[in-house]
Amino acid sequence: MRRIVLAVVAILVAVAGVAAVDAVSGDSTASAADARDFDPGMIISDQVFYDRSTMSASAIQSFLDARVPTCTATTGPTCLKDYRTTTSNKSGESGRCSAYSGRSNQSAAQIIYDVAQACGINPRSLIVLIEKEQSLVTDSSPTDRQYRSATGYGCPDTADCDSQYYGFFNQVYSAALQFKRYAAAPTGRAYEAGRNNSILYHPNSACGTKTVYIKNQATAGLYLYTPYTPNSAALANLYGTGDSCSSYGNRNFWRLFTDWFGSTKGNDSPSGDVTRAVGGYRAIEVSGTASDPNSASPIRVHVYVDGVGKSSVAADQPTSTGANGFTARVGGLDPGVRSVCVFGINVGAGSNTLLRCVRVAIPSASPFGVIDEAAGAPGQITFRGWAIDPDTVDPIRVHVYVDGVGRASIAADAVKAGLDGAKPGFGDRHGFAGTIGGVAPGTHSLCVYAINVAAGSNKRIGCAQVAMPSGSPIGRFESAVAPDIGVIDVSGWAYDPDVVDPIRVHVYVDGRGWASIAADVERATPTWPGYGTAHGFSARLSGVTPGSHRVCAYAINVGDGGNAGLGCIDVAMPQGSPKIWVDEAAAGAEKGTAFVRGWAFDPDTVDPIRVHVYVDGVGAASVEASLVKDGLGDVFPGMGDLHGFRADLAGLGPGPHSICAYAINKSGPGSTTSAGCRTVTVP
Repeated sequence: MRRIVLAVVAILVAVAGVAAVDAVSGDSTASAADARDFDPGMIISDQVFYDRSTMSASAIQSFLDARVPTCTATTGPTCLKDYRTTTSNKSGESGRCSAYSGRSNQSAAQIIYDVAQACGINPRSLIVLIEKEQSLVTDSSPTDRQYRSATGYGCPDTADCDSQYYGFFNQVYSAALQFKRYAAAPTGRAYEAGRNNSILYHPNSACGTKTVYIKNQATAGLYLYTPYTPNSAALANLYGTGDSCSSYGNRNFWRLFTDWFGSTKGNDSPSGDVTRAVGGYRAIEVSGTASDPNSASPIRVHVYVDGVGKSSVAADQPTSTGANGFTARVGGLDPGVRSVCVFGINVGAGSNTLLRCVRVAIPSASPFGVIDEAAGAPGQITFRGWAIDPDTVDPIRVHVYVDGVGRASIAADAVKAGLDGAKPGFGDRHGFAGTIGGVAPGTHSLCVYAINVAAGSNKRIGCAQVAMPSGSPIGRFESAVAPDIGVIDVSGWAYDPDVVDPIRVHVYVDGRGWASIAADVERATPTWPGYGTAHGFSARLSGVTPGSHRVCAYAINVGDGGNAGLGCIDVAMPQGSPKIWVDEAAAGAEKGTAFVRGWAFDPDTVDPIRVHVYVDGVGAASVEASLVKDGLGDVFPGMGDLHGFRADLAGLGPGPHSICAYAINKSGPGSTTSAGCRTVTVP
């Protein structure tokens, strides 16, 4: 923020500062400021600073029009009264400012009004802030820079303004939000209400400080925004300049507000409101806000019931405008309609203020309550709610009917968090919850009756239409992959809304039923509320031939509905070079002979392939690998056992020989595969 307002600004606004305010209405009368009335500890009261209701958008426009009857701007931007711009959306901050919906071609007056409403700031405070920072309200020929930094937000004394906060709307919204941030978190800051604060006279620390007891949050916010207090020279020449140690920001804020809108203190008496009043068990609870412009500390609130003082509490609970909230509970009251009046107790000048009188009914006779939730699950209905009999603080019973048939009697004795706050005096132990089993598919009416105690009669507290889940299975075929030759691994999940038990999933390969799997595998995700966690399926399909295959999964229906297709996945079986293994290579029974045997296949086909055998580097045999090799189809599902081979070799001379075997690639990708060589000694 701009920390110090130059003397020339003070001079420029001097004439406008005493102009008649004929365009606004309010409960304060504008008059020329008198420096003797300046209170550094309360520049402006919270009541005035945070009052968003003082001006409408049209009143703001009329006020701006009156400040500059004739705009002389020619080359630069127009005057504030005629200024328009497009505003952006703001998401707001909880407890500070509500969301702001941006619009095109908004006037300055509308922006000031809308920001004031969104942030709970007096639009007069924003008008004065704009003037004391950039003289925009009264300047008949403003510059781009004045709009760029209209409220001085993000403009420290030691550096240029931060460009991320440039623009008239951005400046107004950011400044208002900052003041509400100060109020929402008032402690731990350089200046705080309710204590002595050492405040500089000027950015030059050699000018010294003044000890100021800040009386209220709005004043603390002004000092946090502009951290200087006027010295005696600045106050002695209220519409001009002081000396080299004078600063003018907070002086000008007070003077401009007083000149244009009247007293910055507003009404000296307390203000506030009753925002909530409820009846409970022989009790009434009221809440609201109360504060006194003459006190930075919480004030007391007195509560009267039927004209009799019943409670005195401190308004010290946190609210969006500071620690000024209160809640009072009055017990020992008879049932019936009671008149409740709340008074803010005055501090200093002013008098006690009636905040509001309300009529509150303390219940009696028949019970009451609410069904919070009723939901269907497979074969059952779950429900919860609360029930109270106004004649007792003890739990009562509730009876539950489904389609007109009594199904349960339950004690409403569970904790229902927050119930005592909503129904004071009864406590929280009036909640109920239960489950009705054996419910058929379809839509059913569930009604709950609170059972009366003492005066009154049983009371139906509500009925709910509950649709039981039903229909075809639901699921997802998530994966089908071939990790090895002849096998496909499948997985997914499926359940039937009619039952909580696992169902079966049928898997088809190329239109042929291949497996029936139970969907009973525990899974963490996804979740199936009311159905448990065991609805996954996972299995390995064996004996799948080489090539590409389409694998489809179907969830098998139980109850209403029909089988549900979960999807199909195309799977390509592993491909590549042949596989070969030599089980034995040895000399034959006859002189000059030998043999070699083993197995070989090409993963691209189930047909036999050929095996070539070399002896001492010379081709000696070519045989078909089509003999039975027991167990091969178990190791490589889908390939079968007919891939064994044997080659008998003759005409070999005595001595050692190198016998080598090769599987010949038959189809698809790949190449000949060697099984290696064995040394065989022929007798």
